[in-house]
Amino acid sequence: MPEQEKRTSLENALHVLKLFSMDEPEISVTGVSRKLQIAKSTAHRLLSSLASEGFVYKDPHSNLYSLGSSILSLVNIVNSQIHISNEAVPILNMLVETIGENAHLAILEELDVVYLQTIDGAYSSVDYIHLGNRKPAFCTSAGQAILAFQPEMAERASTQLRPYTKNTIISPETFFKKLNSVRVDGFVICDQEYRNGITGIGVPVYDGKGKVMASLSITALSKRVSSPRIQRRYVSLLWEASEKLTDMIKMRKRSDVK
Repeated sequence: MPEQEKRTSLENALHVLKLFSMDEPEISVTGVSRKLQIAKSTAHRLLSSLASEGFVYKDPHSNLYSLGSSILSLVNIVNSQIHISNEAVPILNMLVETIGENAHLAILEELDVVYLQTIDGAYSSVDYIHLGNRKPAFCTSAGQAILAFQPEMAERASTQLRPYTKNTIISPETFFKKLNSVRVDGFVICDQEYRNGITGIGVPVYDGKGKVMASLSITALSKRVSSPRIQRRYVSLLWEASEKLTDMIKMRKRSDVK
């Protein structure tokens, strides 16, 4: 029996919600049917159920569905609980003001990185990273900065390597060698490994117990960050930002205990 037939209605409904993104904020019944490999009647039933609870909204003119108001209340609850996301905003803003490039805070979820915060820089950079975006961890600076310190997840990621550009690492041996360098050096540079013309520089962020819980990174047009001198400067600034965020996390943990 195909995998899609084994999913429960609840699982299918959750998969429907995950289809929406900044790049695709609206979707049709046909689109849901195709992407989840379910019958159109099933897709229509799922969307109708979600619409009745306010989780999706159907445009009466286009018949396209978008996320509904019920999602907003859940987002507000999540944001209130994810302290690191809020605490990172001034730090990311400082990075952007100093560097001028796009800056991001990300966490690892399964084999993807999810961007909790992203601040656009002064320079034009088509990196297609938005708040809530998911990207493959194995070929992004945000992901490699975390995977280097999580060997079990790195092992899993090494079985999923595939090319996005000619620079993407697809050899497990080369992949583990790079992650080892990240652990030693404390930073990672991804030169057009995920998207042509875009280079990412990332560093890990630690929790109160000294474990890597997230990453801070910048993305920029490769031609603007090709100089080793610029790369060293940006790595230094990212380290400073990571230390500040780590200190804030430690302070919050101590206040929570009290």
